[in-house]
Amino acid sequence: MSGRVVRLAVLGDPLRYTRSPELHRAGLAALGMAGESRAIPTPIARLGERLHMLRVDGVHGANLTIPLKECALDHLDRVSDASRAARSVNTVGFAADGSWGDTTDGAGFVAWLERLGRDPRQERVHLLATGGAARSLARALRESGAEVSASARRPESASADLFGTVVAWRGEAEAARLAAATVIVNASPLEDPNAIVPLDRVAPAALVVDLRYGPEPTPLVTRARSLGREAHDGLGLLVHQARASLAAWLGMAVPLEPLERAVKLTR
Repeated sequence: MSGRVVRLAVLGDPLRYTRSPELHRAGLAALGMAGESRAIPTPIARLGERLHMLRVDGVHGANLTIPLKECALDHLDRVSDASRAARSVNTVGFAADGSWGDTTDGAGFVAWLERLGRDPRQERVHLLATGGAARSLARALRESGAEVSASARRPESASADLFGTVVAWRGEAEAARLAAATVIVNASPLEDPNAIVPLDRVAPAALVVDLRYGPEPTPLVTRARSLGREAHDGLGLLVHQARASLAAWLGMAVPLEPLERAVKLTR
């Protein structure tokens, strides 16, 4: 790619707030590459058309966010085993032999845990919800040696092979899992902390993570911190999944610190 302008994008709907373009540009700058990145609101019905136009226009790759991760499988020439298993794509690339898709959410979450000083092999992770992001996390976490469980409103529809153990949302079995977990992850779209998880049932030393992020820490993170708990929103995951996406597009490792600085990852 030497001498070329690397063009990237992030697609989602409604895509009101995203830091992905900043991370893309920071990664390219750290490698001495000229590049640009755009946030492009894209409804599900227009995803196939949008991906085709990006390829025609010479875009190198795009990150996908809600609600495009699962439906992207129908619009790509090939996808990774991880994306196929999780039914989730967050990274799309355009090559001479067609478009490809992968998921960096799981690998990014594992890398972020390690950045926080946590060994996945020592963690018991409970996921709240079983959608695309949760599926990607579950697969990567279990491959890294973590014990994984999840809560679902319809446990019978979630894959126990992928999650390990699936319990009913707010059921008795969930209470036991929350009490035993060392990491609690909100992978649902819920915003109200009381609707997400009863924090009084979570072990005091457990890490609380909300995969959502915005201009300020999410209500769940704010509430957990007010109770003296360690809690983080999804910005840390975004940094690490973007780093993995950049490596896939560019074919080389990207330094971490410039990405962290780009989004002021201190919270």
